Amino acid sequence: MEIIQHSQQRPIFLVRAFLLIVTAAAILCATGFSAQAQPKGRIPGTVRINWNGTFTQVIMEFNDSTHEEMWALYIEKLLALFPTLEAHYDGWLATSMDRVTYHNRLEKLQNLKPQVPKEYQDEIKGMASKFSGGTNNIQGDGKLSIDELYYLNLYIDIMMTGACSAISVFGPASVTGKNMIARLVDWYPRTDNAVITIKNRDKSIVIIGRLLSIMAGTAFNDNGVFAAILAGGSSPPADFESKAYHSVTIDIRYALENYSTLKEVAQYLSEKEYTFSHQIFLADSMTSKVLENNLIDGGIRWLRGADSQLGKGVEWESDNALAAVNTFFLKENYRGGGVDPRWTNLRRQLVTKLRNSEKGEVDKVTLNELEEIATYYDKSQHDAYPGSTIGDIYNSSTQHIVLLEPDTFHLEVFFRNNSASPDKKATFITVPISFQGLHKASKKIRPATVP
Repeated sequence: MEIIQHSQQRPIFLVRAFLLIVTAAAILCATGFSAQAQPKGRIPGTVRINWNGTFTQVIMEFNDSTHEEMWALYIEKLLALFPTLEAHYDGWLATSMDRVTYHNRLEKLQNLKPQVPKEYQDEIKGMASKFSGGTNNIQGDGKLSIDELYYLNLYIDIMMTGACSAISVFGPASVTGKNMIARLVDWYPRTDNAVITIKNRDKSIVIIGRLLSIMAGTAFNDNGVFAAILAGGSSPPADFESKAYHSVTIDIRYALENYSTLKEVAQYLSEKEYTFSHQIFLADSMTSKVLENNLIDGGIRWLRGADSQLGKGVEWESDNALAAVNTFFLKENYRGGGVDPRWTNLRRQLVTKLRNSEKGEVDKVTLNELEEIATYYDKSQHDAYPGSTIGDIYNSSTQHIVLLEPDTFHLEVFFRNNSASPDKKATFITVPISFQGLHKASKKIRPATVP
């Protein structure tokens, strides 16, 4: 125990060619600057958006632009491609909760907003400048207010639910000798999936989430540090007025943008006040850990590794692999009640891939085999589908799956088709990731800034 101190498809570009052959003046206008107001030598940021029929790939390069300017430019370009985007999101807000719940949740987020670092508050402000809701919180009006934009990024901290899982192999268990990760998001259906690369001067991150996500539920940085949130058992409802709670998914992004190692990210995320107990699956090119942030009385906030001592009756066979479902498994955190059947299937599938049945020797897992583990569901019945059997790893709530090799930034994603029934075969798309350079040395940590 450690305490804290492939199938590839070519994207279809929908941005018209003439947008790529713009004049310098047009670029300046798009970034919110006039040619006269542009300081000498200041390079404006750029945003590229590609829709491939399944998800949207976004690449932001800040250059000398501010957070507010960049996200205003981003929304401007999004609305040019998807004119009904604002009404789409407002429709989700109108249909996902009744009016009383809507106002109660917006009231709760007022206690979360002050702890959001100023640069991310500026990003919300930039988005709001291009939408039409202003400060008017009116459910179902077809517009997005600034509070509604905050809610789209903080609602996990208000109403955490869902499942999710993750597994990785590294060292002798990996065919490359380096870490390989599979992460599943089990959540509500959605159609606004996105892979967003943010290149902000000397630090870059990739967020796999939604079009309007400034937060990071699944993300990695240019040091190859990966982080993904999972629910971690039940938590009592938070008293939002009693503490200065942070948003865990906002903090994941902040940690990835300001820290360079797995341990530094874990340290930062183990110190803040959050509204619910959770786990964060952390990885780099060499290994993986699970930060068990058990906030219930008697719980601890420690890292779980492949060799950690687990609770009574919890089994794990490999010293070179790690998995997580929605249960705390550290000895000090485990509360009994049986083991999630997805955990059992993750173990069984991993052992099957690692074991040579003829010689009894340990084999090595390939990325294709890791994909097979992540997409496992019981097919013993002729009419089986993902989720038809309790314990299916790939199930009816799975919205996307991420395969990542942090050492090379090889990224593959699967996004669900959002129909009533899930895809029986998950088709992965390789997403090219290009960072400006690797920053292996730890940076001097910048303290979080709030207004």
